[in-house]
Amino acid sequence: MPSYLRHLLLWVGCVCLLPDTEVLGQGRQPATAVVPGQRLPDDRPPLDLQRLQASGLTVYRSRHLILVSDAPAEQCRGLPELADQFCRALQQQLGPLATDAAGTEFQVTGYLMDARERFQDAGVLPDGDFVIRHGRHRGYQFWMANQPSDYYRRHLLLHEFVHCYLMCEYGLRDIPPLWYTEGIAEVLATHRLEPLEFGILPDQLNGFEGWGRITELRKRPADNPPDDAEGLLLSDVLNPQSRIFLSDLRYAQAWGLVWLLRNHPELQRPFAGLARVRTRAQFDAVTAGITPAQLQRLAIVWQLMLDSWDEGFDVERSFPPLSPQWQAWSELSPAKQEVEVLADRGWQPGGVWFRDAVRLRLTATGRCVVQPAQGSRARVWESEPAGITIDYAQGRPLGELQVLLVKREPQSLPQRVSVGPGSELSVAAGSELWLRINDFEGQRKGNSGSYRVQLQQADGP
Repeated sequence: MPSYLRHLLLWVGCVCLLPDTEVLGQGRQPATAVVPGQRLPDDRPPLDLQRLQASGLTVYRSRHLILVSDAPAEQCRGLPELADQFCRALQQQLGPLATDAAGTEFQVTGYLMDARERFQDAGVLPDGDFVIRHGRHRGYQFWMANQPSDYYRRHLLLHEFVHCYLMCEYGLRDIPPLWYTEGIAEVLATHRLEPLEFGILPDQLNGFEGWGRITELRKRPADNPPDDAEGLLLSDVLNPQSRIFLSDLRYAQAWGLVWLLRNHPELQRPFAGLARVRTRAQFDAVTAGITPAQLQRLAIVWQLMLDSWDEGFDVERSFPPLSPQWQAWSELSPAKQEVEVLADRGWQPGGVWFRDAVRLRLTATGRCVVQPAQGSRARVWESEPAGITIDYAQGRPLGELQVLLVKREPQSLPQRVSVGPGSELSVAAGSELWLRINDFEGQRKGNSGSYRVQLQQADGP
C-alpha cells in the first residue's frame, strides 16, 4: 500500500487526544456518566442578573439560546431567534436530540464579548487561563469574541451552537475525528438570511465578510512564509501535524472536505450516514465500507477541487468525476490520443494516465463560447484555445486551455499549466491528465462549444 494511502486510512482509525486546553474550539467535558437515550445533564450555572447588569452585560432570550453580551443591542437582538431557526434545521440535518432526565428542551447559553474583563467581573468566564481565539464551547455554554462583520458574528455563533448540539449527548467521549466535528460546524453555519438557508455555498463575496474559506483553500503553501505553510494534500488534512485548530486554513480545509463529501454526487451515498454521527464508534461504523481505492480517488478529486472552488461553484457542471475510465499511455497503439474538452464543464479527465515519465505534445483546435463576467452579460464572447484577454479567471484569460497533471501518489500539489493552442509537457510517472477551458466555476452554465486536443509523445528527452 502506498505510504500516503496509509495516512489517508488514519481518517477511519486515528486516535484523537484531547488535552486540558482548547482543542478544536472544544473544552474538557466533566466526567458525567452517559445514560443511553438521554442528554447529559445541563451544566450551566444560574445567571446572576444583578451582577450581569452591574458589569454592563445584557441578557437576550429565546427558546434555544440565552445570549449574554456587552455588544450594541442592534448586533444582538436577532441572534437568539436565528439560533431557534437554526436548531430546527439541525434537527433535520443531524437528527433529533435525546431528551434529558428532566424532560427539558435543549437550550444553551452563549457569551458574546466585546470587553472580556466585563465577563470576568461578572463571574461567567471559567477559572484559569481560558483561551478564546474566536469561539470556544464547553458543555451547554459557549464563549465568542465579537466580530467586526455582521455575517461572521452570526456564522461564529451558529458554529459554536453546532458543537453544543453535537456534544450534549456524549460530551467529548470518543468523538469523531476533529476535522469532521469542525467541518460539519463550518458547513452548517454558512448561511444567508434572505431567503433564510443554512449549509450553503456562498455565491459571492459581498454579504459573507470575514468568512474567507474559499480564499484560504485556493492559497498554496508557497504563498505563505515557510514557518506558516501548511500542507494542503488530503493526507495532510486528515492527519495534520498539529491537532489544534489555530489557523483559518485548518478551518477552511475541514469545511472544504465535509462540504465535498456532502455535495459531490458520487460521494453523497457512501458518506450519507456521517450527518448523524455523534461518537467515534458511530463514525467508524459509517465509514467501515470505504475502500483504499475510494480513498485514493478522493485524494485526487481533492487536488482538483483546490483549483476549482469558487463563490457560486456549479455543482452540476464543475465537480471532477470520481471514477472516470483510464487507459495507460504505454498501452495505446500508436501512442496518440484525441480528447474533447467541453466549455461548460470544469476539470475533465483526459482518459490517459502515465506509468512512466514521458514528454507529451498537446495540440488544440476549435472554438467555444464563454460568458463574460457577472455584470457584463450583454455580450457573448467566442474563444480559441489561447483564450481571450477581455476578462480573466484565476489570473488567466477566459477560454484558455489548461492542464493539470495529477499524481496518483501525490507528494505535492499539481501546478496548473496553460496550454493554449499547443505546448509540450514533461509528465512524471504515475500522473493522470486532466483538462479544462478556463472560466469562473459559477459561470459555466451559459458556455457552449469545445476544443479538440491531440496528445502525442514528443521526440527527445
